[in-house]
Amino acid sequence: MYYNTILTPTVIRTGKNILGQLDQILESAHLYFPRKILITQENLFEIYREKLVPEQYDEVIFCKGGDLNEAREMLSRIPNTSAVLIAFGGGSVLDLVKYVGTQLDKPYITMPSALSNDAIYSCVARLTYNHKKKSSTVQPPMGVIVDLNIIKMCPRELLISGAGDLITNLSAVKDWELAHEKTGEPINELSCMLGRQSAMSIWDYSAADLYSDDFLRDLAHGLITSGLSMTVAGNTRASSGSEHLISHAIDEFFPEKSTLHGIQVAWAFLEIERQLRRDEAFAARLKEFYDRIGLTAVIADKIPWTPEDLQTLIPYGLKIRKRYTVLSEVKE
Repeated sequence: MYYNTILTPTVIRTGKNILGQLDQILESAHLYFPRKILITQENLFEIYREKLVPEQYDEVIFCKGGDLNEAREMLSRIPNTSAVLIAFGGGSVLDLVKYVGTQLDKPYITMPSALSNDAIYSCVARLTYNHKKKSSTVQPPMGVIVDLNIIKMCPRELLISGAGDLITNLSAVKDWELAHEKTGEPINELSCMLGRQSAMSIWDYSAADLYSDDFLRDLAHGLITSGLSMTVAGNTRASSGSEHLISHAIDEFFPEKSTLHGIQVAWAFLEIERQLRRDEAFAARLKEFYDRIGLTAVIADKIPWTPEDLQTLIPYGLKIRKRYTVLSEVKE
């Protein structure tokens, strides 16, 4: 009998005031490590010191996060002993630890301080090298611990960004289905199912729900499920399509105009629906969700691009990677 072997998290824990319960969480999963190393930013450590309970770690290593050179330098700072790495912070810290853990073949757990994108659980780390973002394939985390009380302390726009990143899975799946139809590219329907369902998990929420336990739990679980869709497929197809190509193009070619990733992909998604896919009915439903969740207001504040600028950005998006999307049809 033939089955796919898929790496799934050994530990997923979402709850309140659980940041200091690492030992109990590992024990409940029947896991033991001789050493536990916390990697975080110094300012975050000082802010959350009491909640982190430093005594439960054998070592604390500070980083800036987000830079490939720093990640490579950190490889020599991690003791050559059996240890689990614990990443606490935003996406820049989590991606750095994902890269380091993979390079050293050490298990690692992510503990996000915000839910602004799907970095909390994915098989990709995006780090800056020579002032440009570079994507590296990594092993997904062994576990994810989300303390809802910590997440409630993050700025509102970061939660809206997380919702923006997650909802664009609907665009990515459309692009994958288009590529399958037009080029015969293999498609993984299980990955598509996970990508689509993870996005729909937040569809009915509004801005008034942003700091509620239900929304934060569904957002966290949605981002984790989105990451699982990548792991199932072995690629990012179900979570990264034409909207991500546009966002990455902004980051690479117009860095002075870039902003939060989730806000950029959300803006690109809506304009792609309106201008390229021309699905007016769905675009109207998507705009209603943006209005309701707060994306419309944040896009107006953070995005310097006009709808007409999408046409300017498409040629740059096509340079990002060779991936057939609705942008490819514009080229044709």
